[in-house]
Amino acid sequence: MKKLYLLVLSFLVIAISAHAQTVALHQTDGPQLFYGTNAFTDACNASVTGDTIYLSGHGFNTSNISLDKKLFVYGAGHYPDSTTVTGKTTLTGSINLSENADGFYIEGVDLTGGITTTSNHAVDQITIKYCRLQGELNIRGDRSNPSLNLMLVNCAMKAAVRLTNAQNAGIFNSIFNADLVDTYGNLFQNNIFLLNNWSSTTYRYTLVGDNNTLENNIFIRTADREVAGNNNIIKNNITPKTDPFWGNTPTATGNYTGVAIETIFVNQTGNVFDYTHDYHLQAPATYLGVDGTQVGIYGNAYPYKEGAVPSNPHFVTGTVAPQTDADGKLNIVIKVTAQDR
Repeated sequence: MKKLYLLVLSFLVIAISAHAQTVALHQTDGPQLFYGTNAFTDACNASVTGDTIYLSGHGFNTSNISLDKKLFVYGAGHYPDSTTVTGKTTLTGSINLSENADGFYIEGVDLTGGITTTSNHAVDQITIKYCRLQGELNIRGDRSNPSLNLMLVNCAMKAAVRLTNAQNAGIFNSIFNADLVDTYGNLFQNNIFLLNNWSSTTYRYTLVGDNNTLENNIFIRTADREVAGNNNIIKNNITPKTDPFWGNTPTATGNYTGVAIETIFVNQTGNVFDYTHDYHLQAPATYLGVDGTQVGIYGNAYPYKEGAVPSNPHFVTGTVAPQTDADGKLNIVIKVTAQDR
């Protein structure tokens, strides 16, 4: 009960401070509050492994921090229409993870940089949910000491994803502007791949690697090749091309080929993620995945959460009186909704 009270109190402080940068660091002996643009790095520096950090809306510097401990980080979200009360949480800079950061968890932020791991450090069980990454996700190394069981769920990825040192990664129900490279033995389910890059001098495959499984994804690619690599399993994906290239010796079954791009989504154009687009399928019952649910980000075990609202309590409306009343009381009206995932 005390832990719940402190958690609610922290959220109230963050809500009241909706126009300022506020971070609540939760530790076993209670919360600490940090303020200002450097509040995130201050909280990280004060934390110990296993601590939880809650961020208000608005912007924070990461100072390109390197973390060598397990932390749980929760932002207020990144969709403009779902963060009208708190403002969206923006982290300016990048985050690097080293070998003792197993279990690092982050959700609900717009990160202007990327997330990387120190080369050949095995950082297992990294989870990234409900985030927008503008820089690369780069799991660095040569697989001599791989990072296991990375999970990427309900994210919007602007730059390349490099999984050189990742094994048994699960990439679920996310949207990608760029390519996915050096991936070996990983699972890609129910994603949207927007890349359509080709010229007479430069081209990029959508995915490069061996022994991966690609199921229930949507490729928006009309030129050149989707996949480069060997022995990939390709099932129940949508592609506008009638002759997609799935690499060397693929196992390809149940794919939907020759699907006109304009018939796939309710509202989508171009090859860049856009908050105003609607990525629901026009005909969800027509395009089914290997599990019988719809292909794309709204199917399977991790359907895309509208607004990518993070799992911590979500502020829907909030009003704070400009001054106290005659009794010295401050009138605060806040509507909060609980999240089931």
